[in-house]
Amino acid sequence: EKGKSVYDLLLDIYIEFGLYRETLVNVVKKGKSGAEEIQKMMDDYRVNPPKVLGGSEVILIQDYQLQMAKDLKSGKESSIQLPKSNVLQFTTAEGTKITVRPSGTEPKIKFYFGLIGKLNNRNDYSVVEKELLAKIDVIKNELGL
Repeated sequence: EKGKSVYDLLLDIYIEFGLYRETLVNVVKKGKSGAEEIQKMMDDYRVNPPKVLGGSEVILIQDYQLQMAKDLKSGKESSIQLPKSNVLQFTTAEGTKITVRPSGTEPKIKFYFGLIGKLNNRNDYSVVEKELLAKIDVIKNELGL
């Protein structure tokens, strides 16, 4: 629209579609014991996945190694049509996605965070952004990162 800055247009997009924040956390462990520790983390997430992340119930677990998605509300399982990979993704009722992927070549595990917030008006931008950043910190603590 005429007279609107790019920033104003961006805020309009956030109001219409939501305000997204993403971040990456790398956890590096040392040597062979570190690689074993990372494999144990993945095994633990598969056996005992988080039930709540950032105050929101986990409703979907996708396991790309098993090529299986499980809807925790209905209990329904469906297959994932992507290549097999040692990756887990947890999705909450609020739409937060946490994807966990160990490195195949070094004792490192990556956590990809994707959060969405509801922006009702432009003046709330900094408040909603701070809430999302705070929620990322809460989830890091919940996952022991």
